[in-house]
Amino acid sequence: MKFIDEVNILVIAGKGGDGIISFRREANVDKGGPDGGDGGNGGSIYFQGDPGQNTLLPFYYQNKIVAEPGENGKPKNAFGRGGTDLVVKVPLGTMVYKEGQLIADIITEEKYLIAKGGKGGKGNLRFKSSRNTAPRICENGTPGQKFDLYLTLKVLADVGFVGKPSAGKSTLLSQISNAKPKIADYDFTTLVPQLGLVKFYENNFVVADLPGLIEKASEGRGLGIQFLKHIERCKVICHIIDFGDENKDPISDFEIINDELKSYNLKLEKMPQVVVANKSDLEAYEKNVEAFLQKYPNIQLIKNSAISDSNIEEIKKQLWNTLQSAKENSVDELKDDEEVVVIKLDKKPIEIIKLSEDTYEITGDDIYKIYDKIPVISLDNLWRFNSKLKSLGVFEMIKNSKIKDGDTIKIKDYEFVWNTEDF
Repeated sequence: MKFIDEVNILVIAGKGGDGIISFRREANVDKGGPDGGDGGNGGSIYFQGDPGQNTLLPFYYQNKIVAEPGENGKPKNAFGRGGTDLVVKVPLGTMVYKEGQLIADIITEEKYLIAKGGKGGKGNLRFKSSRNTAPRICENGTPGQKFDLYLTLKVLADVGFVGKPSAGKSTLLSQISNAKPKIADYDFTTLVPQLGLVKFYENNFVVADLPGLIEKASEGRGLGIQFLKHIERCKVICHIIDFGDENKDPISDFEIINDELKSYNLKLEKMPQVVVANKSDLEAYEKNVEAFLQKYPNIQLIKNSAISDSNIEEIKKQLWNTLQSAKENSVDELKDDEEVVVIKLDKKPIEIIKLSEDTYEITGDDIYKIYDKIPVISLDNLWRFNSKLKSLGVFEMIKNSKIKDGDTIKIKDYEFVWNTEDF
């Protein structure tokens, strides 16, 4: 499956159903009265973490997500059915951004509200009163929230394998876990992160094999810069270093990788580390181990050979113990700096725009909200619409503007002729 860890999508929650104007009319029923029902609420959009997924590929091909709208109200005070909420499965570790701000970090299998559905409009039964026993008033449902979102995936694994190309990371992953990564005798056989589930007695933990890092990966060289972000979510870093090749310098490889981790994110150097000295079956191995321990005497090396599989259980044990220690001593410093926020967008103010010599348009979020909610389909609704405009000070703004009697005023697709005496 193709690995995609960044994608842009559009989400549109369901619109609320419209309320209706209706009157009960049945044979032998006197004074039936209003019976217009409310519209149903629109469906909301939720994201839910799925441990079985590890790519954003489905959103690459289907980048528009639309929830079901609510049904319109019906006669006999029948409410419209609410739109079904849409629950979208995403990989654990998915981060959701809106206008550059993090709004959801999907790190559990619970549901995260991404876009809320619109509220259903009221039917005319809701407006019945002792003063108005036969109202011809109703409301439209409100639109669902609509957002352009940016999704990025940081693989959620307990242990991250890092190392130079051809160090043996993929081979070791295949030996200690259920993963089946591509293995070949050339550099960069791993082009995307590979996840594997490791079983250690009755315990399980997840290991991620990350594409080989090279010097200056944090500056964009090689494949590293694209995948360094996935290490941030790991709790333990496991260095896989080739100690058997006489043409390689394990000390330099170890220091280069750590420098790249530090250059990308200073907090990565604080993570617990395990070092696997790989390829113990080769001649240069013992000499390289001795040189490494002279410079780093406090680092415990775990010797390993892909040919003999002699130390697989010891590697599992060391990774598990380090992971448990990391969880017990975890600190906030190892968490992402970003906090999940709720963005409150600034409202567009009410403005009067001149379109031509005798035509003007009134714009503004508060104006549009009223217009979308109150359909001008009856005289009662028109009066209510005008009352709302008056309460916003719109008519006073018109009187203080250059609009003259007889000029046309537009609000979206609704037009009326201005006459000072009428308002």
